[in-house]
Formats: sequence, C-alpha cells, structure tokens
Amino acid sequence: MATEGPYRFVRHPIYSGRLGMLLATGLVVSHWLALIAAILIYFIGTVIRIRSEERLLREALGPEFEAYARSAPALVPGLY
Repeated sequence: MATEGPYRFVRHPIYSGRLGMLLATGLVVSHWLALIAAILIYFIGTVIRIRSEERLLREALGPEFEAYARSAPALVPGLY
C-alpha cells in the first residue's frame, strides 16, 4: 500500500487533483452558480466511487487499510 508522496495527505490524490482542475477551470470560464453545481455533482459521484473502492480495499487488506484510512483523509484534507 502506498503511503508516500501525495498518499500521505489524501487516500485518493487523483480525485483531489480532478477536483482542483474542476475548480480552477470553473473559476476561469464558468459562472459561479454553474461551478457550485458542478462541484456538488462531482463531489457526490466521487464519494460514491470512493466508498465502493474502499469497500474492496477493506476486504482485501483488512486492518492495514483501516489504519491507513485513519491516518489520511479520503479526498480533501480537513473536509472528507
């Protein structure tokens, strides 16, 4: 299990990166209401996907994954 690099800060850095890209692009080319809607839709879909992936990881890795899950947030430090 990777615990170095970006995995020290969040369990799913690719999804955090995508959220950052959505936010940056939305701030540049979108209306703020559309950006809020897009972030909400992205967050809901990503949480569903994270829960599904982590269920499989818990089954495969058991206590090792549980310890890691307690040490790093899933998507956004301090939020989720």
